[in-house]
This record gives sequence, structure tokens and C-alpha cells, in this order.
Amino acid sequence: MLIRHYGKLAAASLLAATMTTGFSASGWAQESEGRPELSPMSRVPALRADMAEDEDSGDRVFGGKEAAKGAWPFQVALLTSEMLDNDPASQPNAQFCGGSLIAPQWVLTAAHCLTDSGQTVAADTVTVLVGATNLEEGKRHKVAAVFVNEGYDTSTLDNDVGLLKLAEPATAPTIAITDANVENGTATVTGWGMMEDGYFPNNLMQADIELFPNTACNAGIKEIYAKDLGGILRELAPRMRYSDASVDEATKAIAATMRDPLTANMLCAGVQSGARDACNGDSGGPLFTVKGGKPVQVGVVSWGEGPMDGSAACGHANAYGIYTRVANYRDWIKGKMGQ
Repeated sequence: MLIRHYGKLAAASLLAATMTTGFSASGWAQESEGRPELSPMSRVPALRADMAEDEDSGDRVFGGKEAAKGAWPFQVALLTSEMLDNDPASQPNAQFCGGSLIAPQWVLTAAHCLTDSGQTVAADTVTVLVGATNLEEGKRHKVAAVFVNEGYDTSTLDNDVGLLKLAEPATAPTIAITDANVENGTATVTGWGMMEDGYFPNNLMQADIELFPNTACNAGIKEIYAKDLGGILRELAPRMRYSDASVDEATKAIAATMRDPLTANMLCAGVQSGARDACNGDSGGPLFTVKGGKPVQVGVVSWGEGPMDGSAACGHANAYGIYTRVANYRDWIKGKMGQ
């Protein structure tokens, strides 16, 4: 998930859109620059480099904690190949997404981690780091093939799932993928994504969260959209000379027409307070439950939402995090692996 910053130009674009076409809950932000989740291969390393310049870093991730060494060996890191040299110290700033080893030669991740400017990235631009708890550890694997789901939609992030075939099989343990839809209970998300203070860790982090029905995410995100819309209209009120009452009326009318931002291919997870969440750099990583004492992957970190005045689209009350629903893609995954 990537940081979202909105200015007055974006606000004006939203106002114009609401006056002419109605408000689309799925993505007014992409009118000018595209969804912030897109192209993490270039965005996340740049954020990492900016944060690394300040030595006063913290040690928190949105309510998470540092994972024990070797605790989740199926977790892999996706690295930008051109940023690597022979020194393992080059690996942390090259990390841009996560993934999970679901078979010795196959990595499950998010489609938006494997595309740039709408095009699937070349296999040699991605290096997969396996067996690392700290990003300066692990073994690098070359990628032989990249697969992005054919239905992936960059505007809604529907079908946000992809696969990487490694050039050589990895020896690390794999994770099973779920064979059923799950919408309640506890789950864990892991990754090297942005921490609460804006810095990126070298050590793998984990957060224990809850699964919720999609209605919870839809309601929370639309509430954020409505508050943002009301704020924009109030900011323009002195110039356009309309009343607070008219702002409330317009906001309610437009909010009533908002479409649900989540599709049936998405999974809602987090905590109501927003205290624990995935964030920038965690995209593509696994969301998993424990079944019979073993982890089972139910989701892939996909996207998040936050208010316009927030510094990041993660860690906000009632917004939760959005994950690709793995159960819906078992046949697609098996088909690609069968090739």
C-alpha cells in the first residue's frame, strides 16, 4: 500500500467530477496520477531511500512486532534487480513488495507488484529473496516468468493477484493456500512495509488482526469518502457562497450513490481502531490463518484507504485493509503452475 497525498488540485477535480458524473467510490484519485498503489517497484525503493537518510528511525509497525528469526520461512521479498550488487547490504533498499512461496518454484504476490505503467514487468527486473528474516540475509533467486491475472483492473484493483516462476526451485518451506472462503477469525499479516513512524524495517514484522465481512470495509471506506467530500465542499463554501446546510445535503446525496469499493474478489481484515494494519512495501505479502497448527494463506496484501489529510492509506479507524481473496484464484493458480 502506498502513501496518499492529495492537494487542492485533486480536490477541485473531485468537485468537478461530483457535479458532472457523481462520485465513484473506487478511485477519484486516479484522475490525474493513477492509484497510489500502482508501480511499487519504483515508488517503494524511493520511499525507503528517503527515510534511510534520517538516522533517527523508530521501531514500530502499525501495532505489529518483529517476527522471530525463521518464524515465517515462506515469506519472500521482491527486490528491484537493477538496485542490487554483490553486497547483501544492497538488498534492503531494493525491496518493494512481498510474496509467499506456495511451491518450491512458485511465488504468489499481488498483480500491482508486477506491473509498471500498465505493463507487466520483465522477469529479469525482479529478484526474489528467499529465507530472509532480515533483508540483508537470504538467498537471491532469478525469475523465469511473470504472470499477472488477466482480469486485473488498475482502477479498482480487482483481481489483484500474480505469480512468479523462479528459475530454480527454492529449498525454503512453502505455505498452503486456503480451499475455502473465510470471513471471520484471527489472521496474521507479515512484511517489511512502512512502520507507524514512516520508516522501513530491515527485519520482518508481523501483525495479528481480525477478518471481517466486506460490508465492514465498504461502510468504513465510504464514510471516509463522505467526510473528505464534505471537507472539500466546506473549503470552497466561502468563495461560492453556499451554506453549511447545503454542504450536508449535497454530501448525503452523493454519498448515497457511492458504489461499494470492494468486490467479491477482495477480503477485509484489520482492527476497528486501525492500530494494526499492512502498509507501503507490504503489498503482495501473505495474510494467513492457522489451521491444524499450520499457516494457511487466505489473502494477498492489496490496497488500503485513508482520509485526504492522512499521511498514508493505512492505520485508519474503520477502514481496515483490503486483501485479494485467495480462495477465488485456486483454479487460476493451478492453471498457471500447470503450464
